[in-house]
Formats: sequence, structure tokens, C-alpha cells
Amino acid sequence: MALKTSISTPATTPADIEPKQMVALRIAEDMGLLSGPKSMNFNAKVQPALFQAAAGRLGTTSPAAVISAALACLATEDELGPWLARNWGILADTPAEILDQIDI
Repeated sequence: MALKTSISTPATTPADIEPKQMVALRIAEDMGLLSGPKSMNFNAKVQPALFQAAAGRLGTTSPAAVISAALACLATEDELGPWLARNWGILADTPAEILDQIDI
């Protein structure tokens, strides 16, 4: 049986919703992972369809931007829920026992 709860959320449009990749980059920045010089180089072959799908979701064809967003997603995966709660407030006002039951 799925938990049904009424959490009041502000009205949003698709343009208001920040893509997960951009949130991951913001979290990475907050964690200090984007500070310092860009001194690491990558030379990797990947399937074109994989790159095109990732680039399309990010809205760029820049390999550096796609790699940075992908690495940020991996590096900050466990921080997404707590970051959303701290920064967007919607989840922060929800009792912890309800959050424990929601698969986020």
C-alpha cells in the first residue's frame, strides 16, 4: 500500500524545475568540488548515442560540460535529498517519519 500524503507545493511550470544535472552541479559547488583549476584531462571513447542522450538532457554539446555534469551527479548522489530539503524548504517542513516512508 503506497503512502498517500498531501504535501503543499508551490505551483511550478516545467521551466521552473531545475534539471537534476544542474542541481548536482550546484551541490558540487556548495561542497567545494568545483573550486581550483581545471587540470585533469580525459581521453575516452564513448558510444555516440550515450553522449548525445546526455548532452540533450543537459542542453549542450560541450564534452567538458557533459563530463562535469555526469561526474557531479555521481559525486553528489547521496546529497540530493538533504540539499533539496535545505534549499527548497518543501521537504524541510515535512515530519521526518513521513520522509522516511517516501521513496525519493
